[in-house]
Amino acid sequence: MSVIGRHLEAIMLKRAMKQAFSLRLGLVMLLVVVLGMSHAEAQDERWQQLKRSYFGDTVVHTGDELVSLDAPKRAYDAATVPITITAVDGHRQIRELYLFVDQNPLPLAGIFRFTEEAGYWHALETRIRINEYTHVRAVAVLDNGELHMSERFVKASGGCSAPALSDMDAAMARAGKMKLLLDEVNDSDELPYSEAVIKISHPNNSGMQFDQVSRNYIPAFYVNNIVAELDGVRILDIETNFSMSENPVVRLAFEAGRKAKTLSVIAMDSKGNHYEKSASMSRS
Repeated sequence: MSVIGRHLEAIMLKRAMKQAFSLRLGLVMLLVVVLGMSHAEAQDERWQQLKRSYFGDTVVHTGDELVSLDAPKRAYDAATVPITITAVDGHRQIRELYLFVDQNPLPLAGIFRFTEEAGYWHALETRIRINEYTHVRAVAVLDNGELHMSERFVKASGGCSAPALSDMDAAMARAGKMKLLLDEVNDSDELPYSEAVIKISHPNNSGMQFDQVSRNYIPAFYVNNIVAELDGVRILDIETNFSMSENPVVRLAFEAGRKAKTLSVIAMDSKGNHYEKSASMSRS
């Protein structure tokens, strides 16, 4: 074969290889798009099932006009993901708040019920576990029955099976011990408001955590109910599960309609244990 012939053959071979590579790349990209659509569709279907299960055919309005959820786009620790829910419109009273983590084994992380005595609350903070990439949603139920939802997508995984942060024997011994804070916060731009902070020592085991010593899964054991009272009057009732992180924390900032003197908390866990604690208003 002549030099020219060999040169032409080399050019045709390179062209064929380039076309084959482009074809393979196109197929891979198409597969990525199809799989991405399938995953997105599966995520949406999960939420549609949850919505029908808890709210039936009631319209759920989406947006941050009345309630706004703040969550990290990528969580530093999937077992303790900070969540803040803000009541944006101070003239609309929120009676209930549903917190969903779509892809968690128990997707309803909590129902927060506010009594009239709680007044118009400003912000609610807690920490949750996230088992895989998922939407986190806060659905507010207004006093007229309307539903308004704020949602965020959080990249995190393994939170429900992550090992406990502390020694299990020590965590079990401390289970139910609480730290409470009740204070009045003065903001130069806003009217004074009250802040209640509840910290409960509890392993909040999910049943998905593996004990490296016993080589068995640690049985589920978690706080499932928290009730907060001001001067003996209930303001907040929380129904929850292991989707709330180890050592549950709840912070509620609410309208200071009257200056309360005592915060009392009653908590129960999945074994029927009953815990109580009271604290007086901080003097700062």
